[in-house]
Amino acid sequence: MQNTLNLLTFVLLSVAFIDGAVNPVHEDVVPHDVDTIFRALGVPNCARKCIDPFLWNMKNMVNQTETFCSQHAQAITCLEKEQSCDPKKIFSKASSSVEYMCSTKRAVFHRMKDCLSPIVDDVMSACDEKCYLRSNLTALAQKRTIKNLATVGGDALLVAEYIEPLCSSVQCILPCVTKRLNNECPLSGWLTLDMLLQPFDAFSVMFKQPFSLLQRKIHSNIGERCSFMVRPIRLDRIRNGDFRGFT
Repeated sequence: MQNTLNLLTFVLLSVAFIDGAVNPVHEDVVPHDVDTIFRALGVPNCARKCIDPFLWNMKNMVNQTETFCSQHAQAITCLEKEQSCDPKKIFSKASSSVEYMCSTKRAVFHRMKDCLSPIVDDVMSACDEKCYLRSNLTALAQKRTIKNLATVGGDALLVAEYIEPLCSSVQCILPCVTKRLNNECPLSGWLTLDMLLQPFDAFSVMFKQPFSLLQRKIHSNIGERCSFMVRPIRLDRIRNGDFRGFT
């Protein structure tokens, strides 16, 4: 169950990160949904105490980069003080897109900011309208089973049965964002795609052996539409622009 919890944490943080690239129409909806799903997964209170302030302020990241990066660093520091809460540093790996943006590629993103700032809202909104990322996230959080699990301590294996629509949205929105950003600001789409794939890279290193028992177990939990997330070869194809790697 722990590996399933880890993967779903990766998925949800990645989805929240994609959605947070623009200022949500209803600013309180998405963080509330993510918090509900985290509780349904059984993410411990000590972790949520550190992560929640970051999640609730994860919006309009292109224009508020300094604040966003600072809040992420605070969440990491908080978790480091609670070493027994996240000993495998799952949040750090699951939010590695943020580290990529705020540190590894900070200078590159800064150079692209002037081009991205006027258009990123429209690009993300158009892709979300096409791919239903936000609505699928809200629909998951509103399911009676998820709400019940959120009040009784959570069960990652049960939550896993419901995440395939989110994976379908990710399959749709990553190519959409990549192509539209490239059209508006050359190369920014590829940079963004590479950034958003970072958490899945971190998790997929566990699956280098193609038919391991662990891979089969988690694959059976998450479903076929989500399986690209734990297949390094498919992730490499996606990163190189071959979006058939999703299927």
